[in-house]
This record gives sequence, C-alpha cells and structure tokens, in this order.
Amino acid sequence: MLCLLLFISARSTFAGDTLTVAPRFYHVDRANKIIVINQSITALNGNPDRKGHLALDSVYTFAQPVTTLRTDSSYQVRSGNAAYKLFFTQLPVAHIDTRYTIMDAPSVYAQFQLVEASGQQVQSNLGVEFRGGYSQNFPKKSYELSFWNDTVGTASRDVTLLGMRTDNKYNLQALYNEPLRFRSKVSNALWQEIHQIYYKNLEPDAKNGIAMEYVELFVNGEYRGIYALSERVDRKQLKLKKYNNGILGELYKGSDWGGAVTFTGLPPVDNNSETWGGFEYKHPEEQIDWTNLYTFVSFVQNSTEADFMTNYKQQFHLGNAVDYYLFLNLLRATDNTGKNIYIAKYKRNEPYYYVPWDLDGVFGTDYTGGNTGNVDDILTNGMYSRLTRDCSAGGFREALQTRWNALRASVITEQHIMAKFRAEYDYLNANNAYAREQLAWGDYQHDTTQLAYMTGWLRHRLTYLDNAFNQSCAAVTSVKTQTDGLLKLYPNPANDYLMVETGAAGTCQLSIRDLSGRLVQQTTLTGKQNRLDIGQLRKGVYVVTLKTATAVATEKLVIN
Repeated sequence: MLCLLLFISARSTFAGDTLTVAPRFYHVDRANKIIVINQSITALNGNPDRKGHLALDSVYTFAQPVTTLRTDSSYQVRSGNAAYKLFFTQLPVAHIDTRYTIMDAPSVYAQFQLVEASGQQVQSNLGVEFRGGYSQNFPKKSYELSFWNDTVGTASRDVTLLGMRTDNKYNLQALYNEPLRFRSKVSNALWQEIHQIYYKNLEPDAKNGIAMEYVELFVNGEYRGIYALSERVDRKQLKLKKYNNGILGELYKGSDWGGAVTFTGLPPVDNNSETWGGFEYKHPEEQIDWTNLYTFVSFVQNSTEADFMTNYKQQFHLGNAVDYYLFLNLLRATDNTGKNIYIAKYKRNEPYYYVPWDLDGVFGTDYTGGNTGNVDDILTNGMYSRLTRDCSAGGFREALQTRWNALRASVITEQHIMAKFRAEYDYLNANNAYAREQLAWGDYQHDTTQLAYMTGWLRHRLTYLDNAFNQSCAAVTSVKTQTDGLLKLYPNPANDYLMVETGAAGTCQLSIRDLSGRLVQQTTLTGKQNRLDIGQLRKGVYVVTLKTATAVATEKLVIN
C-alpha cells in the first residue's frame, strides 16, 4: 500500500480541467511572478483533456486553456489578481535557502534541494559561499557548496548529484560571461575526450578534469537562471597520494598572474604562506612546503639548454604537456596559460602535469565574454617556450605534431566540436532556458548569431593550427605568440591617467574595451613607456589589448 501511495503522489493528477502537480516539481518565484515546473513533460501530458487550471501552492487559472504542454513555450496564469509566467522544463532544479547573507567566506548554513524531472531528489544541510576571483565582479554569482550533516559544518556529508562523483563538495558555476552558457561545459567534456590521466591503470577512478551538468537555480525563492553544477579539482578527483610522514602527492592552483605560474619569475618562497608566485597551495593540507614546486619552476627558468632538453621529461609528463598545449590553443584560452590551471603530482618521484580549470573565455571569446575574433596566434608560457625548441626525435615538437594530426582525424574536427555545441544549445533552447535567463538577468541577450560566429571562428582557427603545428622545427620561431610580460599597466586601479609599459620593439596597437566588448579607446604606441588620458572613461572593469606584429597581450584594467 505504501509503494502504491508513493507512486500516486509522484504523478500529476487531473480533476476536471485542473492539473495538480506534486510539490517537489513546482518552483514559484513570487517576487518576480515566475513559475517553473520540472516534472516529466510526458507525465504532464498524460491526460489529453484541455487544462484550464493548475493546482500548485494555490489554484492558478490559465489565460488560455491548453491541451498539450510544451517545454519550449511559456504560459500566462493567474492567482487572484497576480499574473505569473509559467514554464515547463526538463532541467534539474536546485534550491538554496538561507537566512544568512551569502559572502565570499566563510560558508553560511543553508538548506539545499535538487529535484530531477524523473522525481529523483536530494535534500541536505549545506554550507554555501561565493566562489571565483574576477567573476565575483559579475552580478550573477558562482557558489561553492559544502554538504553538511549538521548546521555548523563540523560534520560533512557525501552526496551524489546528477550522476557525478560522490563527494561533500561541489561548485555551482554562474556561466555569466558565456554568451550561450555552454562554452565551459563543452570544453571540459572535450578535454575528457582528448586526454586521459597517465596512471589510469593504477587508479581507475582518477580523472584529469571535471564533469558539469546544467541546473536551474532558486536562491531564497528567487529564480537565478541557468547554472552548471560541477565537480572540483582536488586530491580525490586526481587520486593523488595522501600525506604519510611526508609529502607524496602535490596539488597547486594557478590563481593569479604571478611570475611562477607562467615560468617567467621566481620570487622567494615562504612556507608560512598558502600562496607563492601566483600559485595557491592545495595538497597536502598537513604541511605547506613550496620546495618541490620552486625547484621545478627554477629548473624550467634557469637550467641550461642541454640540461633542460635532457631532463624535462622526468620533471613534467610529456603526453600531458602535449595534450594541454594543443587544447589550450584549440580553445585559444587566453586566461589559462598560467592562471586557471592546476599543477599536480601523483606521488613522490613522479612528473608534474597540468589540469585544466575555468574554461569560460574560449572559442572566440575572452574572460569578459566579448568576441575576440583572433585566430592567428599561439598561446604559450615560459615552459612551452622552451619545450617548442625541442626538435629531437621523440621530443616535444615531434610528439605535438603526431598527436595533433591523430586528433584531427577523430576528436578535433569542426563537425565533432560544433555538434557538441549544437547539442547543448538545442537542449537549453528546447527547454526555453534562454528566455528564463533573460527574465532573471535583464542585461542578458540571447545572441542567436553565436553558433554561426563560433563555426567560422573554429574553421579558421583549425586551419591556422594545422599550419602552425605541422611546421618544421626551424620555422617555429616565425609563429606569432601571445607573450607574457609584454604589457604592464599602472596604476591599476586607475583614475584619470594610465601608464603603459611595453617590451615591444617599434610601433604597436593598444585598444581598451568594456565588458560588453565595445571598443572605448584605441591608440598607437611608439615608445617603451606611454601615458594615456583615460579621464573620459566611466568607472568599471575594462580589457586592454596590445598587438604587435608577432605577439598579443591582454590585461584587466579597473577604473575607479
């Protein structure tokens, strides 16, 4: 009898022309008059009769009775004198409810609920805080979720969400600077097709990278739009060896543009600090010791050419270095050459390797979400600048060319990559998610030209990379690269003027764009040091781009 009752309660029921939906499937934003129902659309359409009323927390009346409900449409319903916009979606819906103010840190207690269209449901106590660095400037915030067995965070709880790993921590990515909300999701999935962690046979559950799944989010009853629920890069994901009377596995996050992350600087270390040279110390938690990473960065920067070419394969995994380099340049991920990457080591006496992270400003956009259009350069850092000079048999250049051409016959094709983007677009569009995103964030525009732009951008990028990665070693120096340290801005934040220092020889073009991608200032620089009048620019965040005949550099500018 209990099973029968549960089955009945999970279904939509009909009485006359009234459709009744079980409470877990309906989500009402009373302030903004939005209703989202995420029950199976097949179940909702189980009765062919016309529906004039909807029983949720109260009875709503359809402005126009309907026979068949659709996820790609919206409906007007009324309750008393209040008019609501009603949507049906097959996306999972998440709720975060808290009486506390959510901030960057520490986490505050909240209640979490996640409901899938199948009826699968997860409820838990939660610690929640904002996450991200630059992205916290956006109005739509990303969140770090810590699942708790209590209300203060002393006891954690493992949960499994949307088929991803069982863990007590997840992230909710806002996707605010992604025009169609799918670039990072596709990019992370593409990396999984390109790369497999080198010790997979020893650690079958190890994964270099993360999975992401879409949800729609309500915070304290207010609809917040499309988010991506994601796994985290950590010791557990990579199956790094735990601390055992000394450091075995290691994990560091490139969290800032310090010299160490790009292998262009070697600041002194402080083992009392959790940060060094742009890196953030992640594992092990038991001991902070930068010695191993410092030694590796010093080797990359300061070793002789002979020493570097003889020993780099013992220091950094060649297959991973090759895969990340071609992936970085396929995406043209300008914000991921040092910052927004993890460096990991499985255990003592093993090589370091890269783990991608924060793949939003990619495939023809930058970290602001604006179109860049650029296809004809190679992204690099201090380590890759040395690796690309390895012309030996079995060395980096040969491995890169072989790997690129193999992937061009399978994963890295215009047809395959664009099919992945179109599948995500069709899923979101078929569920009318873009319309709800615009309701939640009034400045959001559903740019239907983005797929065509990306198709053209990708086609030209692949043509350029085919030539660049198949050049003879002697010709590599002719390839245009984006150079770290080429552009320096100060003061930053700035007010009325800006000093621009460049290491470029001859003239170069400097442009300043706002976060919508609009060009607000452009000039030609002829010297090493230049003063710009920026008093006419409004307070806010801008992107400064410097272009020379052989290089491109970008920096963030804040104007007070």
